[in-house]
Amino acid sequence: MRYLGMDGGGSKTALLLVDEHDNEICHVQSGPSNYLSVGADAAKAAIAQGISQLSERPNIVCAGFAGAGRADGKTFYKELLHALIPEAQVIVESDAFIASIGAIGVDPGVLLIAGTGSIVIGRDKDRAIFRIGGWGPHFGDEGSGFWIGREAIRAALHSLDVQAPGDFGRRIAMKLGLKSISEIAGAWAAGKAGVPEVAGLFPEVAALYPTEPAKQILTDAAFHLRSLVGIALKRAGVDNCRKTRSGSIASHPILEELIGLEFEEPHHSPEWGAVIWARQHFHG
Repeated sequence: MRYLGMDGGGSKTALLLVDEHDNEICHVQSGPSNYLSVGADAAKAAIAQGISQLSERPNIVCAGFAGAGRADGKTFYKELLHALIPEAQVIVESDAFIASIGAIGVDPGVLLIAGTGSIVIGRDKDRAIFRIGGWGPHFGDEGSGFWIGREAIRAALHSLDVQAPGDFGRRIAMKLGLKSISEIAGAWAAGKAGVPEVAGLFPEVAALYPTEPAKQILTDAAFHLRSLVGIALKRAGVDNCRKTRSGSIASHPILEELIGLEFEEPHHSPEWGAVIWARQHFHG
């Protein structure tokens, strides 16, 4: 029996293939597969590329995707996986759900996920699962990579407005492949700069910390992420419940220091969480 766990988000897709004894067979990675941010064609290509790298075909697939929390998203991914691996049984969940299974299991606790997007997944004293935030780049995802990148662009544009262009604006424009940050609106409209590219500005902002405006942007991001965790802890209703985090933003040393909370390490990766859920689902 071969179990495939997949974790697909706005920056990458991780695939883990294990046998019935939980021995790792292969662990591969492909591009972003959140169809809401990169489009259906790019998501399909990333998933197909990842599956093509597997050394063996899986019998059971559990895949967690950003965008699969919506009914239409779950249908999109399920139909795609059935087409790519028709012989396998397929479960599709949200990426946040499988991350929570990997990180905190089924006991009370909260998991802060902050990468391209941001969300907190929690389990309360009755072990019921709940979510805080995670409403996408346009209406939520405060403190996420996209949020940080968007704030960096806003700060760079403001420097043009006040006629004080500096190194910050030039570096942000260069990272986006633009001659000037003033080109960003046109690049966004033309699809040349999208959610992944904006979220990809985070390393540049982190490299400029603690100079301004990077310091203020990251301080504000940490405030938003800390607030999400605080709301989730109240919802959990358990004193001293487990707190953990995952994702490139939440796990970055600067953000960890600015958030100022004590996090435990996740028990397992999101893709391992998908494998665990698949085994529970099929009583493997």
